[in-house]
Amino acid sequence: MDPVRFLRYVNGLVFYLVLVAIAVVFLFPFFWVVFTSLQFPETASQVPPELLFTPTLDNFREVFSEGGFFICLWNSVVVVILTLLVNLLVSLPSAYVIARNRQRWMMFLILFLQMAPWITLLLPWYVIFKNLGLYDTRLGLVLSNLTFMIPFTIWLMLGFFEDVPVEVEEAAWLDGCSQIGTFIRIVVPLVKGGIITICTLGFMICWNIFLFPLVLSGYHTKTLPVFVYGFLADNQLDFGPLSAAALLTTLPVIIFVLINQKYFKGGIAFGGSK
Repeated sequence: MDPVRFLRYVNGLVFYLVLVAIAVVFLFPFFWVVFTSLQFPETASQVPPELLFTPTLDNFREVFSEGGFFICLWNSVVVVILTLLVNLLVSLPSAYVIARNRQRWMMFLILFLQMAPWITLLLPWYVIFKNLGLYDTRLGLVLSNLTFMIPFTIWLMLGFFEDVPVEVEEAAWLDGCSQIGTFIRIVVPLVKGGIITICTLGFMICWNIFLFPLVLSGYHTKTLPVFVYGFLADNQLDFGPLSAAALLTTLPVIIFVLINQKYFKGGIAFGGSK
């Protein structure tokens, strides 16, 4: 065999073996959760696990019978949707203005805001929400999510807006379109990939965030991650219902990412190149 061709073959083989190993490492926890959620309570926590078993849906029935699952699901949906809508309404115009005016100092300030650990915000938020009556409200959770979503969105969208040629906007102005109309009708459609990327990342972050709802929500506004944590807080840890609840919490994120994966991959690649 030609040495050059053999070397290419070996390099390709090593490349795909590394990809398979990485995929196994990242996908193994998910398949383990699925595997555990379909077992009876007696076998779910066995070490080593029982690989040959009769699947059951009893764990999912127990999760649904808890009564709070659908309330927490509704809370998560409302909080995430409101967070994404308000975030886009605030962040898109802000990022556009910063990009067009080349305010570099504002970019560094936004990047600095991303460096603060989220846990440092918990105590101030808790005190403020208690005094303003926002504790255990969906509005409070939305506001807490916006504290990190707005800087993150502005920072990521700067590259997308800077890539839009100014000549396109000037042509719209010459045709009599206002600046706001140009932004809505011309600029926003051109950065559609970035907006979908932001919505996908924002959905994943806000849906899975645990720390803020754990402290700032109560009985009425508990979200799904806090609901899953409830199975860990019991005196007797039951791996079956815990895995079923975790799987049900993860499915909406997987579905949302799969729907938007085309624009999501393009937006991530573009954002990385910027």
